[in-house]
Amino acid sequence: MKKPKLDFRPLTESNLSLLCDAVESLLKHWETRTPCGPCHYGIGTLFMQVEYPFLRYNLFYYVYVLSFYEYARQDRRFLEALSALESKLDEDGRIVVERPHRGLTKLSFCKKGEPSELATRRYGEIKQNLAFQVKHNSTNAEVEDGREGKQTR
Repeated sequence: MKKPKLDFRPLTESNLSLLCDAVESLLKHWETRTPCGPCHYGIGTLFMQVEYPFLRYNLFYYVYVLSFYEYARQDRRFLEALSALESKLDEDGRIVVERPHRGLTKLSFCKKGEPSELATRRYGEIKQNLAFQVKHNSTNAEVEDGREGKQTR
């Protein structure tokens, strides 16, 4: 297995194995969808609703976190989750909040059924992380296409 690169924090050998396990655990959860962890969150109807700000485990938060890891960005499961998130954008490419936190519903940045400028900025960070992947890979003579496991030049 190719080891993930941690893009926003220095990576040491001592935590590399734990990082690989953590990223893979999140990616496996996309497949199993069963409740796991101490909070027993599964991937079901509530998970698939866009929630902002990031307070609970949901599709948007899941994609955002994994977008920082090269290993995840190349994985089919991440790409499926990203596609699911992108299917929820409005016609102008903005994130529409589907499930705001009850205590925050009166705030303009997280009104149910409306696009959120702040959430869309977070989505922009995901796109920047993906652009970094493309830019990073295009500078290498040979890169691995994680979606098909092929070497390309």
